[in-house]
Amino acid sequence: MEEREGSGPIVRTGPRHVSFNDIEVYNQIYKVNTKFSKSAEFYNHPSANESIVETVDIKEAHARRAAFAPYFSKTAVHKLEDLIQSKVTFFLTRIQELGTNINISRGLRCLTVDIITTYSYEESFNALSDPDFSPGWLLGFEQLLDTTATQNFFPGTFAAIEYVLEKFIPRSYVSKISPMMGDVLKFTDTCSSAVMKQKFRYLSGERDMVTIFAQLFEDDEKRGRKALTDKQLVHDAISTVAAGMDTTGHTLTYAIYYLVKHPEVQKRLLEELKGVMGSPSADVKEEVLGNLPFLQACIKESLRFSHGVPGPLPRDAPAGGATFLGHHLPAGTVILNSAYTYHTNPAVFPDPFKWDPSRWLVEDTKDMQRHFMPFSRGSRICIGMNLAEAELSLALGRFVRRFEFGFMEGFQDSDMEWKSVLVPKTTGMLMIWAKEREE
Repeated sequence: MEEREGSGPIVRTGPRHVSFNDIEVYNQIYKVNTKFSKSAEFYNHPSANESIVETVDIKEAHARRAAFAPYFSKTAVHKLEDLIQSKVTFFLTRIQELGTNINISRGLRCLTVDIITTYSYEESFNALSDPDFSPGWLLGFEQLLDTTATQNFFPGTFAAIEYVLEKFIPRSYVSKISPMMGDVLKFTDTCSSAVMKQKFRYLSGERDMVTIFAQLFEDDEKRGRKALTDKQLVHDAISTVAAGMDTTGHTLTYAIYYLVKHPEVQKRLLEELKGVMGSPSADVKEEVLGNLPFLQACIKESLRFSHGVPGPLPRDAPAGGATFLGHHLPAGTVILNSAYTYHTNPAVFPDPFKWDPSRWLVEDTKDMQRHFMPFSRGSRICIGMNLAEAELSLALGRFVRRFEFGFMEGFQDSDMEWKSVLVPKTTGMLMIWAKEREE
């Protein structure tokens, strides 16, 4: 960051790579109807390279997104409230049962994954039922995240390892040879099994099932859309679960961490929640929580700290190239913009590494909003943003109203330090105790 700050708004980071720190440039690249496609050298993980997330062709991505978009609109998410509420209720019940030594980092991911899998497949992964919130496939997902960095620096390495293990070594031996790959395959196999089971049911005549994949199991002549291949379905299943689980779970983890660190903020938030929830276990609608200024400020500040995807989301300069800040970039130049850079700009967010929800309560937040991009922007904005916002409000609001909570002995702030493996991955887990409030 020090090098970045001393280098101006544009830095050449490689033979074909240019990094920007200029919001106007960002908005030109990440906009609706952009001509800057996702960069194939980055969006090429072997477990997801045929998913909608990693589709680099702009027209193909638009067509595939159109099939998913109706399921994640505000209207659709509003209809999901009963599902979200029921999962949050079960999550809170599990927290009450555990009481101490709670791995809230994983618990929150179990919550978000049970929501997205129930919606996607009509069957929950039942992660919340795991005794300590650590099902084997979740450990596999954590291992899969680590392969992202390897894939970026050594393209093809992980793909080759995965190919050999899948094609030539029986599943029963994979874990013995490579425990990491064994865990990874638990995660990918769980996702694959869920979506292929749905495809079989759908093509067998069960057309009334509720699934986000229904429109993709067969050709749609009216819309000129081909059915997805099995590999595309599996990769979409993996990326949907990953995206629906991790970023929201990480944001909630940071919110709880900082609420413990700042008891005066927690007290203010609790008083606001008491105004709409008469008792710790009272029911409350997402619409009500969505209109609580301080709760939403806490969520926004936690999104700013967790970033969504903190590192660069590379885009390729289109045919004819592009000119920004007086510099012409030839076609194929890989252009980098990082949410972390914008979210920690001290000219926009004074004292940027201080978690301060009150910064969002000032009269004029326009400049902060312009530099706030936890879900990215434009045509490739996170398709699950509306679902994530509903989960954040309900999970955080109901958790804080119901429980007193604090750090377990032995937990250290260093456990919350993170590295970017596409998404933030902390060095440790947030371990807490929790007990029900008396009023």
